[in-house]
Amino acid sequence: MWATCAYQILNLLRSKITLLWTMGLPISLSLIFMGMFSNLDQVYRAEPIAIGIVHDEDFEQAPGLDEMVTALATGDDQLITVSFHESVEEAEKAAKDDDILGYIAVDSRVPVLHLTTRGNGTSSALVLRAVLDSYVQKQAEYAALAAQGLDPQQLVTAEVTRVFTERTQVTKTVVKPATRYYYALLAFTCGMGALMALEAVRNVAGRSSAVGARRTLAGIPRWKVLLGTIAGAWICMFGCMIVVFMFLKFVAGVQFGSRAGWLVLAIALSSLMTCAGGSVLGTIRQCDPGIVSAISCLLSLFTGLYGDASQRLANMVEQGAPLVAQMNPLWQSTRSFLSLLYYDEMEPFVRSCMVICAMAGVFFVIALIRMRRMSYERL
Repeated sequence: MWATCAYQILNLLRSKITLLWTMGLPISLSLIFMGMFSNLDQVYRAEPIAIGIVHDEDFEQAPGLDEMVTALATGDDQLITVSFHESVEEAEKAAKDDDILGYIAVDSRVPVLHLTTRGNGTSSALVLRAVLDSYVQKQAEYAALAAQGLDPQQLVTAEVTRVFTERTQVTKTVVKPATRYYYALLAFTCGMGALMALEAVRNVAGRSSAVGARRTLAGIPRWKVLLGTIAGAWICMFGCMIVVFMFLKFVAGVQFGSRAGWLVLAIALSSLMTCAGGSVLGTIRQCDPGIVSAISCLLSLFTGLYGDASQRLANMVEQGAPLVAQMNPLWQSTRSFLSLLYYDEMEPFVRSCMVICAMAGVFFVIALIRMRRMSYERL
């Protein structure tokens, strides 16, 4: 058994095509992800836009508007860059010349925002409108309170600072939007490990080569041959997975959190499961590496690897047909990875690992049954 394992390790490490699919392809995809997601955190960040201020008598009479504009144009959360104009006509001319993307003019003590087509398409425009609406609402509240006879000191007491949104950290590790894609990539890489098991089983199958025929005739129990074969494929695949994992951690900068050690364990179990599944496919004569790759790509569709649409499809299947989703081996691998990020307790992770081990056992039994049927008379 150990001789079979050592032989398979040496043979698989010499297979350039297999290493390309199991290590080269995931690293190439991670490089693509790095380019795609490099600015993903900045997509929804409001960038400062050039806004003109019609600084006339109406503007000066609007209470607190000058201070609000100053606050919007300064600080770490700067929303606008300000240029002052003496009249509306001057501001409109600057907007037509593309010097500014819009301007604020006060009409009846109410600030009105005028934006160009390009300015209206920016994310900052939504925030700026919300700020001006809040200003108008607050001034209306103050006017209503003043009409009821409240003096200025009472108005100051009634001042309430509104917080529209508040950032809350739910998980121990900050989960970035791109994290799910990288975890799905790890599961996809595990799925490609079936190629190694496929090639390894074919090396010991009598119908594939002269070496396989001699091994079939040898007086070695089939379970030992199969176990050594899967062990060799798993050791090679786990080594490739560690290389991909280190690349994602230190080159791509993926935050795996404080449970990276448990993640390595999940990677090892997932690799073992896919190698056992590949051994089943290796006992099928009509199955070639292209079919294995197609199966891995199809199963990865339901782990959210291919973008936002794929993630929505995966969520829909998980909610509508949870049993179907759980039967997907790569879904179980992805779930075990993500459970280390999203849950404080280890129960979901342990449950996913137990399912992965059960799948590996089922695949091994099926492969052993098929291997036992490969007798010399059936060659």
